[in-house]
Amino acid sequence: MRINVREWVGENAMTQEDGKVVYDRIHDPLRQGETVELDFEGVDVFASPFFNASVGRLLEDLERGALNAQLRFEHLSGFGERVLRRVIENAEEYYAASPEHRRAMDRIVQDTAAAM
Repeated sequence: MRINVREWVGENAMTQEDGKVVYDRIHDPLRQGETVELDFEGVDVFASPFFNASVGRLLEDLERGALNAQLRFEHLSGFGERVLRRVIENAEEYYAASPEHRRAMDRIVQDTAAAM
């Protein structure tokens, strides 16, 4: 399966809402063992909320090895790759943590966002 990200979110892959649009299209095929290619041609701006909601969230119920084997990225800029790599590392740590630790991390993120 090939997804042209620009068709779904436009030139800017930034928001959680846009990330959820992509997640909703790729989650079930990945869980069923399909290979999915995300094509970022024409997408110029990337932000971690987009990758958190589209890719990072996948690690809740997929192993990183399966994700690496089944999910491909095309035309992703160097900056986009760096943001994505950090999101995947953070998500892997988050989902590996105990429920108590995840709740503590969630509180910290919420408190930090409220302070801004």
